[in-house]
Amino acid sequence: MKLLLASICVVVSSLSMHNTEAATCSCAGAPLLSSLDASSAEKGDLFFSLTSEFHEMSDLVRGSTEIRDETNRSRSSLSQVLSVNYGISERWSVLGLISYIEHSRTVGLSIVGEQTSSGLGDGVLLFRYTPLYITPFSRHELSLGFGARLPVGKDDATGAFFTLSEDMQPSVGTVGAIAWASHSYAFNQASTLTLNTSANYTFNDDENDRSYTFGDEFNIAIGISHSPTTRFGYSAGVRYRTTNSDTRFGGAIPNTGGEWVDFVPAINYSVNDDLTLGLSGRLPVYRELDGALQFTTSYSYALSFTYKI
Repeated sequence: MKLLLASICVVVSSLSMHNTEAATCSCAGAPLLSSLDASSAEKGDLFFSLTSEFHEMSDLVRGSTEIRDETNRSRSSLSQVLSVNYGISERWSVLGLISYIEHSRTVGLSIVGEQTSSGLGDGVLLFRYTPLYITPFSRHELSLGFGARLPVGKDDATGAFFTLSEDMQPSVGTVGAIAWASHSYAFNQASTLTLNTSANYTFNDDENDRSYTFGDEFNIAIGISHSPTTRFGYSAGVRYRTTNSDTRFGGAIPNTGGEWVDFVPAINYSVNDDLTLGLSGRLPVYRELDGALQFTTSYSYALSFTYKI
């Protein structure tokens, strides 16, 4: 089985107006597209995957420079993502995702204390067409996909006295359209060394119930995966992500949007022909964020279990 998580591509980006000394949070809420970087399912194949990912999001950044946070702020999230991938025919497959999100935020200089929220997040339904597979006669695999992000969970979670800001909500609260593509190239006939590229674009045109619209998002990732044995494999990749500014009532939200470059290492181990375990991480390499100040991801790590029926 090809190495999962050669790159991590995120759909749900919780970019919201959380005012802490004029700073807002621009961070990943749920890694909904991380499972989509696996190979497309062939006809009749059925895969179940569970991914648990922890995000620490306490870096305070001005432009591309990390600065000291005087508020002693701590922000994190834990995402559980369940995916089902089924091969409808020789060329077509369908993948569905559902997520459960837990958010936590503490500001040391605030009298509010720790704020938490949890619940069902967003889902994804994606149809993929694969005209090319890696075979003994071809070293290329190409997949194209289209689908939607679906607001399965709630987006109106409340704290002690008020409705929490968008970055603390389990769900975005609106439907988003997704365009997706991936390509893999095998350097040898056994496909033990491959170059993996993936890209996706999320169109966010709708407002949620509080007249908030998330900015469109584009991700592109490239990585090398190597499987020296039939059981063990590893990969290293780089992911570029850019988002437009969010808006409320049609006006741009300050301190949202920007560009991120992350390093994404991963390893996996096939327990048997049906069960594969994966461990991946994400470390920031470069950030150029819009506005005066933004809190953003410090690091993340994920553990995944994939089972084939």
